Amino acid sequence: MSYTFKKNYLKKIILFKFMVITYSLVFIMVPVMAMANKTITQTIHLKAGWNSIFLEVIPDEPDPDILFKDSPITQVLTIYTNESSVEFIEDPDEVSWKSNTWFRWIPSNAPEALLKTLHALNENQGYIIYSNDDYTLNIDGQPYIRKRQWQPDAYNLVGFFVDPVAPPTFAQYFAGSKSHENLRVFTLIDGIWRQIEKPELENITSGKAYWVYCEGGSDYSGPLQIKLPGANDYLNFGRTITEWEIDFANRSPNPLSFSVTPVSNDQDNETVPLSTISYTKITLKVYEPFTHTTSPIVMEAGQSVQFGLSVRRNMIQTDSVSSLIKISDDLGNRFFVPVTADK
Repeated sequence: MSYTFKKNYLKKIILFKFMVITYSLVFIMVPVMAMANKTITQTIHLKAGWNSIFLEVIPDEPDPDILFKDSPITQVLTIYTNESSVEFIEDPDEVSWKSNTWFRWIPSNAPEALLKTLHALNENQGYIIYSNDDYTLNIDGQPYIRKRQWQPDAYNLVGFFVDPVAPPTFAQYFAGSKSHENLRVFTLIDGIWRQIEKPELENITSGKAYWVYCEGGSDYSGPLQIKLPGANDYLNFGRTITEWEIDFANRSPNPLSFSVTPVSNDQDNETVPLSTISYTKITLKVYEPFTHTTSPIVMEAGQSVQFGLSVRRNMIQTDSVSSLIKISDDLGNRFFVPVTADK
């Protein structure tokens, strides 16, 4: 059985359920310094039954056949569409193999394995996962900074880059988005998609996927908008670039402050040596070693600022180095940015 998400059929979402044995999730994403210097691990604690998750990293291993090998995970669903409506499935077991929007993975030894349509996991994507047992899934990958493109006039299966300990409420997160003024969010609770009645009181869960309705098109990525220089979704100094500036904008209706923190590698891996750049009243540049969290940088509503970083290339010992910086604001949004440089 399938339906179409439309504004006039909001009540039908209540019927969107997967299995009564679905439980809530707990998500933690922490830097893993013993691995590649710009890689983190997203740790997802699945409960037996259906789970909704949001992939926050570019996975090092995107092939689900490999990633889910020898695990109790038996189905993975996700949705891709370029249309203005979203195909709604009441029960995931009833997803049509011929669906143009829903994609499904099942293990290679399953009878229908030749019919599966999901062959890779992508970052910035919501997934619905069935696990036979409680299971901890670790996904190694690279973090990134990228604008979100919302599907217009439709429900989007999305998640958010927030602090797992002190995240913002849904109302705080979407306060600056005109496309979400009439905020409609559904969360998976005990196998049933339930509407969040008081978004001003409900905190976003890190790593969890929600159905969120977007009126019209939007590229809203949260109160703190971050734009990296160049075409990359990481900060690359290469062999010749000495300085970069990161653009920040406050898209919320209230003042917002953020801080930037260098993330140290383990003892056996060299960290990119950086300096912060500031200016005196007579516009002279001042360079300070970037060794600790910056003081909060305050932006008024609608204000933009630039944050400058310089690489101390003479301190690089190996041919190429990489590490991470963390960006966090006072609302509870959090991002990791990979940084690379060559000697």
